[in-house]
Amino acid sequence: MNFIPTPFSRLAHHLCSLACGLALIGCQTVWAATPYPDRPITLVVAYAPGGGVDTMGRVLARELGNILKQSVIIDNRPGAGGSIGASYVAQAAPDGYTLFVGDVALITTPYLMKKVPYNWAEDFEPISGLSAAPLVLTVPVSSPIKSLSQLIDLGKKTSGGLTFSSAGIGSTPHLAGELLKIRSKGLLTHVPYKGSGPAMLDLIAGRLDFAFSSIAAARPFIAQDKLRVLGTTGTERSLAFQEFQTVAETVPDFKVIFWTGLLAPSKTSSEIIKKLNDSVRLALASELVQEELKKTGESTNYLTTKQSKEFFADESKRWGNVISEAKIQLD
Repeated sequence: MNFIPTPFSRLAHHLCSLACGLALIGCQTVWAATPYPDRPITLVVAYAPGGGVDTMGRVLARELGNILKQSVIIDNRPGAGGSIGASYVAQAAPDGYTLFVGDVALITTPYLMKKVPYNWAEDFEPISGLSAAPLVLTVPVSSPIKSLSQLIDLGKKTSGGLTFSSAGIGSTPHLAGELLKIRSKGLLTHVPYKGSGPAMLDLIAGRLDFAFSSIAAARPFIAQDKLRVLGTTGTERSLAFQEFQTVAETVPDFKVIFWTGLLAPSKTSSEIIKKLNDSVRLALASELVQEELKKTGESTNYLTTKQSKEFFADESKRWGNVISEAKIQLD
């Protein structure tokens, strides 16, 4: 028997369809309105556990977790000058759940290596700066060099010039030495080491003339009167070594800052970027974060998203010029 629809049955069918449609729209609206974040966030660090960038990432993860009421997990992906971790985040979904704790290597590695699997300016959306610290310029206590002016003079007059060490080619301390060489027009020769430990030991022993290093690496030896400070590399005197001049007081416009920053994959929504930026601002204002950074001679470096973009672009241009002029290549 064939069913013949009546006006009532047709009305019931339409009402049922309308109800289903409204229910579906309602479900979609609820889904779309789910507040960010609604699941754990991963902070990728491009280095092994235990280093300065990793420490910053873990301190940040703890505070962001408290602020965002969500788990924040550290994922260490070391290798290839930081490009393994960076490229992983560059290819991640732009949903705010995979972020990158970057440092200076993010913008210097593309100048140092011919093939890098990311373009920081195109593949990342800067969120904020995190930390900043100057390097410290030291000589062995046995050295006759008592000031930066003396070091520069000897770099010009001494047969064979002076030697300086770093933890590796393209590292921030290495680039600082190259910048001093360019600005002072002295004969300064870089001696790369595999790690800051061996480099520091040879410097203390007097087998090297000077070195730029992190405050955390140099401070114990300075306290033990094994190294002499000639200056720090910030635009202002370091809180850790206020009694010592900046290199810029002798060499104009000399600035080297070791920094960390937080970035997201490009095309991450502006709403998520803003929420993360606001959360970073609150996290960096925490006394616990500031105390942790003070231990390593660092300070917080909150930046707005606009300031972050300008900062990274300025660092990229400046170090690109230094690397090009010094003709430094990793491959």
